[in-house]
Amino acid sequence: MYKAIHRNDPNGAWLGFNGVLNNNEWHKVIEYDIIRMLQILNKQYAYERSPEVLNRLKTVIEVTERHGMRLKSIWAHNELIRLHLAEGRRDLAYWIKQNIESDTYGPQVKINVHTYAALFSDPHVNSLPDLIRLTNLYDEMLKRGITPNTPIQKSLIAAARRIGEYHLLAALLESTSLDSVSHSHSTLAARFAGARGQAYIKLRKLSPALAEIHQLLSYQVIKDNRPIPDRRSEDGPQGEIKIPLELSDTRQAYFTYLRSTYESLIRMHLIRRKGRFAFKLLDDLRRNCYLPPTLMAYTCFVRYYAKRKDIQRLRELYEFMQQDGVTPNEHIYTKLITACMFTPGDRLLSVLAKRVAEKHPSLLSANEVDSELDGPPPKGSGLPAIPRAVMATEDINSLSYHPAECVAFYEDMFLDHGAKLCDTRSRKLSPNVQIINAVMRAYMALEKPSLVLREFNRYCANQRYLYSSTNPPDASSNQRHTLSLVFKMALQAAAMLGDRKSSQRIYNDMLEWGLQPPPSR
Repeated sequence: MYKAIHRNDPNGAWLGFNGVLNNNEWHKVIEYDIIRMLQILNKQYAYERSPEVLNRLKTVIEVTERHGMRLKSIWAHNELIRLHLAEGRRDLAYWIKQNIESDTYGPQVKINVHTYAALFSDPHVNSLPDLIRLTNLYDEMLKRGITPNTPIQKSLIAAARRIGEYHLLAALLESTSLDSVSHSHSTLAARFAGARGQAYIKLRKLSPALAEIHQLLSYQVIKDNRPIPDRRSEDGPQGEIKIPLELSDTRQAYFTYLRSTYESLIRMHLIRRKGRFAFKLLDDLRRNCYLPPTLMAYTCFVRYYAKRKDIQRLRELYEFMQQDGVTPNEHIYTKLITACMFTPGDRLLSVLAKRVAEKHPSLLSANEVDSELDGPPPKGSGLPAIPRAVMATEDINSLSYHPAECVAFYEDMFLDHGAKLCDTRSRKLSPNVQIINAVMRAYMALEKPSLVLREFNRYCANQRYLYSSTNPPDASSNQRHTLSLVFKMALQAAAMLGDRKSSQRIYNDMLEWGLQPPPSR
């Protein structure tokens, strides 16, 4: 237990504490040991918010009371305040504060800055009255001549950001600075810089938020050489990689706050349609952070580039996810696959036509522009007219539809799930109707009608297995139109193959599922 306490290892300290109880060695425990246990577990709970850690804290207090040990120092009472606030028992926390002020625990127990830091650590501050209570504590502390430390400033900034008090938030950012944190306290700097960075993002000030990240990267992280697998290498060799000593299990504090600030900044740049700068931030995040980007960050990127049909960038993102060990979910695969084959709208079509025109300037002669204008963008839309010569080029189709890439993403999805593409009755993977529609369109574009029918049969087999007693939900939901297109493509593929038996079966399935079959069979 003592070695784990010295290493600031909460799980090791907890195992040691249980060992002391099981071996009947409580007589060796002093108040300092209990204080250190409470400090380590309180810090772990601040990082993880785990109910298990909270139960461990309660157990330490119960065992201490059962053995008749009386906690006398101000440090012990500060940790008790943190525990009661974590439990949501604010009345007990302030009752301890009142007892300290009234010398109930003795004249030697006096309120200090760490007592106020414990009071500011309340995780349940989510309303304006709670924020007013914290500001009153802040004023009270200043009247007593106690200078606020970094954890207090961090807590007040985070509370103002959550509640949306922008004027207070701006004033706090103006009056505080990361320079007040020593370069040897990397975890504290990460929490403070994370709070300041998120606050700047809340105020829509992205440049100062990026400056906080750059300043945080200059802080020293305590190093520990431990052999761990390099997640960015393809074959996953064991290598000596520098990681913080504080990273024990899920307590990856420094890089967790660094990654969170990076990803919040990335999302804001994507919202502002600054994809190139956001992608540069993603590259910085992968280079500077031990932890890989989260699935949510990659989801934001995939949505952004799928909407713009940037298949090359989507392929890069997919490769990044494979390198970082981030497994794509169904939503990401749906976006990757459907982005390759959906028909572009007017605005996107104008962007694609502009790319073609820049590639072939000869198509934009004055006569063509003046006399032969096509009308994909409707009148009054504010979009430029597209010359017929541009619309007639093969480049428009090559930019709008990517059947080979669609099939490649589809095959990768099966590989990730350990399923075989040729097994249409496999239960390991059930692609949704959007994916099936895009893949069938891709096979039709590649002139492979037999594979179109294969994917159609896969979808029908999975739907009959999942909904054996009723019609599939897709037949009566907002996916009904997509489902109708799937059936029509299957009929077309069967006609191309001259398979009348399959055509009759598809026709009967449409009637069974309540879909309107085409007039001619």
